[in-house]
Amino acid sequence: MNVSRHIRLLPNSLRCVILYPMIKTPHKFLVLAAAILAACLVPRLAPAAPPGWELRNGAWVPLVEPDPSTPDGQVAQMIKDLAANRTKDVIGHAMQWLKDNKTHPLVPQVMLLQSDAEVARNTKYKALYPLEDLVNNFPNSELYTAATEREFDIADAFLKGYKKKTLGMRIFPVADDGIELLDRIQDRQRGSPLAERAGIRVADYYYENGQFQDAIDAYGDFLKRYPFSQYVRKAEVRRAEASAGSFKGVKFDVTPLLDARERMAAIRDAYPQTAQDLQIPAIEDRILQLDGQKELEIARYYWRAGQLYASAYYYKRVVRYWPGTQMAQTAQEELEKRMPDKVEQ
Repeated sequence: MNVSRHIRLLPNSLRCVILYPMIKTPHKFLVLAAAILAACLVPRLAPAAPPGWELRNGAWVPLVEPDPSTPDGQVAQMIKDLAANRTKDVIGHAMQWLKDNKTHPLVPQVMLLQSDAEVARNTKYKALYPLEDLVNNFPNSELYTAATEREFDIADAFLKGYKKKTLGMRIFPVADDGIELLDRIQDRQRGSPLAERAGIRVADYYYENGQFQDAIDAYGDFLKRYPFSQYVRKAEVRRAEASAGSFKGVKFDVTPLLDARERMAAIRDAYPQTAQDLQIPAIEDRILQLDGQKELEIARYYWRAGQLYASAYYYKRVVRYWPGTQMAQTAQEELEKRMPDKVEQ
C-alpha cells in the first residue's frame, strides 16, 4: 500500500503525527499509518436500531411509546410532527438532534425525516443534503435503499421542471442536477431495478426534450448496462427513433437515417410479435420517405452541377423505388422538364 500517496487526505494534525516518525524510521510506522488512514477514510457504520424499534416500509418506527425526554422519544415525536404536517418543527428538531446525537443508531432515520419534511415544504433541493449525508456516510444502513429511492423521486421532479428557489423565487432549472443524481444512483445501486429506472429516465428525458444525440448515447449506454431489462425494447425503439430525429434534413448527413433504418430492421427481426404494437411499420415508413427526399435532393444537386447522367439516374431511382408518392411524381415531372431526352434511357 502506498500510504504517502494518500497522506494528503488526512487533517493537518494527523499528517504531522504520521510524517515525522516516517522520516526517521519509515518501515516501522508503515502499519500504524495504514491503520490510521483506514480509520479516517472508512465511512461511519450505522448500527441496528435500538430495542423497541422495527423497520416498516423503509423507516424505523417505535413498537412502544418511548420516553419523550430521551433521544428515542424525540425521534418518535418528529415522526408524529411530520404526519401532522408540522414540517418546520421537524426540520429544526432534526438538525438539533443530529448535533446532539451523532452516534445514535437512529441518525439515518432522523436524516430521512429531515429530508421528508423538506420535500413536504417543496424545498426539494434542500432535501438532498440529509439524503446525501445518509448514503455517503451510512452505506450499510437498512435505510440506504429508501434514501436512494427518495433521491430518484427528487431527480425525477428536477427533470419535470422543478426550479430551485433563489431570492424567494423559483427561477433556476435544475435538470442537470437531476441527471447527475440519476447517474449517481446507477453507480450506487448497480444492477438493481432502481438503477434501471434511473438509466431509462435519463435517456427518456433527452428523448422527450429533442436532445436526440444525447438520447442515442444514453439509450446505448442503458442497453450495455442492462441487456436483460424490461425496458430493453423501449430503449431500442427510442434509440432508432432518436436516430431518425437527429437527421437534420435531406441536405445534411444521411448517416443518422441509415442508422435508424438498420436499428428498426433489427427490432423487427428480434420482436416480430410486437412490431405492430410498437408502431415500427409507421416509423420505417417515415424513414423511407425521408430517404426518398434525400435521393430527390441528390438528383437536383447533380442537375445544378451539370452532371446530367447522374441527375437522371437519381430521378429514376426515386420514381422506381417510391412509386405512387408525391416524391415520385415530382421526380418524374422534373426529369421530363429538365432532361426529356433521358426519360426513356
